[in-house]
Amino acid sequence: MSDFTEEERLADLTQVIMGMASLDFSQKARIDDSEAPLNTIAMGLNMLSEELEASVVSKSELSNKNEQLETLAQQQKNMISQMATPIAKLWEGILLMPLVGMMTAARVQETLQNMLRNISDAQAKVFILDIGGVTLIDTFTANHFLKMAKATRLMGCTCILSGISPQAAQTMVELGINVEEIITTGTMKDAIELSFRYTGFKLTRV
Repeated sequence: MSDFTEEERLADLTQVIMGMASLDFSQKARIDDSEAPLNTIAMGLNMLSEELEASVVSKSELSNKNEQLETLAQQQKNMISQMATPIAKLWEGILLMPLVGMMTAARVQETLQNMLRNISDAQAKVFILDIGGVTLIDTFTANHFLKMAKATRLMGCTCILSGISPQAAQTMVELGINVEEIITTGTMKDAIELSFRYTGFKLTRV
C-alpha cells in the first residue's frame, strides 16, 4: 500500500522536476515500497538526478538530458490534467465529469476540449457536469459552464449541470446568468435519473 496519496506524489514530483530543470539536484522524489506508476516515475527521476549530479556532461549531453526532463514534465502535466478532469462512462450514451477545485482559464479550456473529444468518441447523448466540488463560482466560471452546455448541444448531446448548491444558485441568479438555457439538478443522483429518462432507460428497484 502506498504511503502517499496521488496528490502528494504529483506535488512532490512536480517540485523535483522543476528543481532538475534549473540544474538543482539536491531534491529527491519521495518513494515507498508500492508498485504505483507514480512511485516508478519517482525512482526513475532519482536515478536520473544522481546520474546528472555525479557526471560532468557536455553541452550537447546536457541538452539531451533537458529534453528528457521536458518529456517527463509534459507527461506529468498530462497526468495532472487527466486527474483534474476525469470522465466516466456511466451507461451507454451517458458520460459524467465531476469538477473539483478552482476553474482557471487554462483548466476551463482543457475541460471543454476533453468534454467534446469524449462526447465524439463515445457518441454520447447525455453529459453530466457535476460542479459540486468547484470552490468558487463567479461570473467567469458561470459563463463558461453555460458555454460548455451550448457546445455539447451543438454536438447533439444534452448537458446536465448537477451539484448546484443554494449558494451557487444564488450567485448565478445575482450574476444574471440565463439558467433557462441549461438543465440543472441539485444532486448527481437527480442528474443520473434524468439522464436515464433522456436515453430511454428506466431505473427500477429490485
